[in-house]
Amino acid sequence: MSPLKSFLCLFLLAAFCRVDGQPATGQPDEKLVKKIDSVFSRWDKTNSPGCSLAIVKDGKIIYQRGYGMSNLEYNIAITPGSLFHVASISKQFTAAAIQKLALEGKLSLHDDIRKYVPETPDFGHVITIANLIHHTSGLRDQWDLQRLAGWREDDVITENDVMEMFKRQQALNFIPGDEYVYCNTGFTLLGVIVKRVTGVSLRKYVDSVFFKPLGMNNTVFHSDHTEIIVNRTSAYDLTDDHRWAISIPVFDNYGATSLFTTVEDLAKWDENFYTHQVGGDAFVKSMIEPGVFNNGQAQTYASGLALGEFQGVRTVEHSGADAGYRANILRFPDLHLSVIVLANLANINPSDLCRRVARLFLPAWSAPVDLMRVADTGFVKSWAGDYMDPVTKGMVEMVYQPANGPAGANGPTTANGSAGAGLKANGVLLGVKSDSVFAFPNGGIYTFSKAGGHIRFMLRAAGMQDRVYEKVNKVVLGPASLREYAGVYRSKELGVDFVVTANDSLLLVKAPRSEPLEFSAYGRDSFTGPVLLEFVRGRTGVTGFLLSTGRSRNIGFDKIRR
Repeated sequence: MSPLKSFLCLFLLAAFCRVDGQPATGQPDEKLVKKIDSVFSRWDKTNSPGCSLAIVKDGKIIYQRGYGMSNLEYNIAITPGSLFHVASISKQFTAAAIQKLALEGKLSLHDDIRKYVPETPDFGHVITIANLIHHTSGLRDQWDLQRLAGWREDDVITENDVMEMFKRQQALNFIPGDEYVYCNTGFTLLGVIVKRVTGVSLRKYVDSVFFKPLGMNNTVFHSDHTEIIVNRTSAYDLTDDHRWAISIPVFDNYGATSLFTTVEDLAKWDENFYTHQVGGDAFVKSMIEPGVFNNGQAQTYASGLALGEFQGVRTVEHSGADAGYRANILRFPDLHLSVIVLANLANINPSDLCRRVARLFLPAWSAPVDLMRVADTGFVKSWAGDYMDPVTKGMVEMVYQPANGPAGANGPTTANGSAGAGLKANGVLLGVKSDSVFAFPNGGIYTFSKAGGHIRFMLRAAGMQDRVYEKVNKVVLGPASLREYAGVYRSKELGVDFVVTANDSLLLVKAPRSEPLEFSAYGRDSFTGPVLLEFVRGRTGVTGFLLSTGRSRNIGFDKIRR
């Protein structure tokens, strides 16, 4: 940490001694309680799912409450003792097991995973345990592959199902260590490694090593969706016709997910990052040590924990989302403050709620104002269009935002509060640094350029590799051209056939156990819809396509008949 940041942290600690006129280490007064409760008022009802909240300061829960219902059918309210499936918050506990075993010398983070998982396909590159922990393995994501193969959300997916899919993977997304792409498969494999190293399940290992010593008596990894757990919440989604619908994951696998816990238990886990009660100094240090790319650049992802800042204060956090469950734990280590929100409704955003609560406790803060106004609107308009990164297959739609439109959270504003001219990236208004440089709210910087008739931008963000996106020249295809792509295509990796047909303006792609999906032309031989399809040509015409999602790239399909 720089001397300036160290000074700022000390300043913030001093400024934090009182909140809304009361000691921050004591219970919130009535005025502050009303402000906290107002954040959750939308769900504080007897006919709605909702949230469980805990605010932790200096090792003590200074405020906790349930909002809404744990079970609508039996009229059971949410309390701080209600159990929630916390989805990807599970990952930090799987990583903790691995870090503990590494410190004990029972494995090394630099070990090739084939030492413990010999059924790993030969990808031509070594994948280490550290690659799995930091999402730099290059493996395809298990949920992407299952969905593409025709599995539905309410299908029971076991650890063996995930492993069988993993063993069929044909290639990596990228060379291990070169990039960060969030990957659930890696954490399922970490759970398998724990079992093979210790001889006991991940569930039993973390229970004996972490949960019992910390008094986390209501926390358990769940490997059987039929198991009865006392005080477990039900989870819900809202249908198009505004009905509550039950939305509970039926996973029979864990490591990447499937932890059940309470806000009270997570507060105990959170405090261990200060007391070092379990694991000691070396363990806690290992948990917050970020990964490093092959080029030496540090990530902002540690062991199931994301490192960042909010309102100028350092943060450590992770969120989770499965079916109708949502969760987030947000820690401010320099202030010994954490906010934990667990929810049982799919459209709740606990990450946002944690920040709204945190603002009530953080010192007043003003971001440095370095945003400019657009000087040449015609020049900025030329950046509008569709872009794709040919490496990651990431796509961004840039839309020109005229002056006096609605102001964005981080966009340039005029004196009366309306937005100045600028650009929107996938619907988010960017801040203007110059007519060719724009800033995303998360700190990412977009730098545009023109050369040789090509327009592109470079995206630079902390903890990520620089990415270059090329502007796509969209094409309009008639019925005859679209019919050229029609046929039956087979993926050896997924073990399924996709049927492609065409109408007057779109391709229709029928995957197993699903309705046909619509795809529109994006560029030559490229089509976008729920995923990206890039068709491959040979001497006889179209011979196959490569399918890419956000977490799985270039899955091959061969055309087997017209």
